[in-house]
Amino acid sequence: MSRVDATIDASDVKYDPLDLEGDPYPAYRRLRVAAPVYAGVTHGMPFWAVSRFDDLQAAARDWQTFSSGGGNDLDDTGLLFGAEGELTRADPPLHTRLRAAVKREFGTGAVRMRLEQTVRETARTLLAELREHALVDLARDLAYPLPAAVMCGWLGFPARDHGRLARWHTLMVERAPGRVGLTDEGVRAGGEMRAYVREALRRPVSRSGDDLLSALAGAKAAGSLTEDEAVGGAMLLFVAGISTTSALISNSFLHLHRFGDQLRLLRRSPELIPQAVEELLRFDAPFQWFTRVAAHDTEIRGVPIPAGGRVVLVWGSANRDERRWLQPDELLVRRERQRHVSFGEGVHHCLGAPLARMEARVVLEQALPAMADYQPTGVVERRFTPSERTIVSLPTVVQWQP
Repeated sequence: MSRVDATIDASDVKYDPLDLEGDPYPAYRRLRVAAPVYAGVTHGMPFWAVSRFDDLQAAARDWQTFSSGGGNDLDDTGLLFGAEGELTRADPPLHTRLRAAVKREFGTGAVRMRLEQTVRETARTLLAELREHALVDLARDLAYPLPAAVMCGWLGFPARDHGRLARWHTLMVERAPGRVGLTDEGVRAGGEMRAYVREALRRPVSRSGDDLLSALAGAKAAGSLTEDEAVGGAMLLFVAGISTTSALISNSFLHLHRFGDQLRLLRRSPELIPQAVEELLRFDAPFQWFTRVAAHDTEIRGVPIPAGGRVVLVWGSANRDERRWLQPDELLVRRERQRHVSFGEGVHHCLGAPLARMEARVVLEQALPAMADYQPTGVVERRFTPSERTIVSLPTVVQWQP
């Protein structure tokens, strides 16, 4: 333990997952040092936060003890997707059946073959529009519209509806300062989108047949999914597919600028971009935490957790664990690759991980050669959603290559 670490004790540790922090990582470090299994209360709800990598990985893999059946939030976010069909709120064997309906579509090879060219063309179009301006917003005008267009298209939603769907997404994931959980506007948007998806599932003949909604409709027709499960699955894929990737891309631009030597290294050696994407994921996880519910009385590191206790798995902290990574608070794109938990762990490892990785890689491959230099300016605005690290506005002055 370092001299600085020796000054930290449990009385120095205060953590509330529902308090949004601009930089949560100093608090995570205090958790790892002095309270690796932290017992707290937020808005009247007791919770136990797990912050070290090995403890968190073991808990995330043990779904029999740490169940997802009670949801993975500390608020009412799960209501967005409906009562059924939400993979992240299910344990095997239900989880296995739900995931099987679309698992094949999300393989690394299938995603690359099906979508990489679409992602590349979309990125080129967005960058061509941005090149007309010296002051751009890399979050609002690139990091968000790229995955929004990709997910809307892959689900099979007609282009005329993409604007409306993007508005629904924004309302569903936004939170209001001082309020825990969904806003009234978010609840309405979720209801409207569920009705839209339900109607679309009943009209499979209007689609090409190679989209995700067709796969879900086919599973419904075959009896492997109910209609409610198909609707919930489509909603989850839509929301998570946009949120995760937009957070990854916007944070990548911000952190590469902060660590200018690493940005210069990528410009000289673009073959390092896939490795850099992994390091960017480790450095600042798009989703910082999810929860599990203890299925029975248990303990972690000697700390008792009662049956029904809500356990917060702090992915963002585990990815900076000094016991696993040297210089964990440095962004090092040549870092030897080790498994991180930015896409979760165990049976709930993110289904869309290959897509998010590919989209981030393609954007960096397209954007970095086009930018001679860039400088974030003004306020970096983050979405007021405690579990996310999404930037919604990243004003940036760009010097474009001729």
